[in-house]
Amino acid sequence: MTGFHLDTEETSHLVPGFRDSLLGLETGETRSFELTFPSTWKQKELQGVRARFTVECKEMFYRILPVLDDTLADKLITGCSTLDQVRETILKKHKEMEELRKIQATQQAVLQELSKVVKMDIPHSLLEEQGRNMYGAKLIQLQTTMKLTEEQIFTLSSAKAVNNYLLSQKEKIKEAVKQSLAIEEIFKLENLQYSEEELEKEVEKTVEEFKSYKHEFDRDRITEQAAEFLEGSQVLEWLMEQTDITYVTEDT
Repeated sequence: MTGFHLDTEETSHLVPGFRDSLLGLETGETRSFELTFPSTWKQKELQGVRARFTVECKEMFYRILPVLDDTLADKLITGCSTLDQVRETILKKHKEMEELRKIQATQQAVLQELSKVVKMDIPHSLLEEQGRNMYGAKLIQLQTTMKLTEEQIFTLSSAKAVNNYLLSQKEKIKEAVKQSLAIEEIFKLENLQYSEEELEKEVEKTVEEFKSYKHEFDRDRITEQAAEFLEGSQVLEWLMEQTDITYVTEDT
């Protein structure tokens, strides 16, 4: 191999001992050394092979790190004037993310248990409707995050692509239908409610998202989905209040 850059801090792809064999090497100097490829090397034909390497140092690069003081604070996080503020801001964001992940994990666990109590044969039409809605939401998310071209959208929207999704995600779709049915029943039985203002706010937020990405939309369908979302939120909140939840911290 010739003419490559070697980052001495990234050694996972190197033969053990390769970096240490270069210590003290000067620009323009050539050095030869022998090393043995480990038995766990990803290329089987090289496992256990003793090889001689000859390295010529063409040029050296160094990382010059700035002095770690308060002058870096605003560069690290806009608005911070000291490193203590940077640390506090990062810690606060980390705690917020941890709490969000905790809530999401709790909701997912509750939903999984909820789907288990629904014992019925789901009609094919209901499965297909739910699956198409899930696939449509997935497409919108992809378009938002990846800026798909018209050709890509056309391909992903084809009947073949949709049917492949319906087949591959059949169990996931079935679970989502069961969750929806259970949520709808609990919402009615417990007389849970949401306000018209909440519904309108949710609808407008979704409409604005569609407009920002220049997507066509059906306002009636958006209203139905917003109502389903609010029902789900109300039921999840009620279930979490009624449920004894034990959190287990995994060892890392």
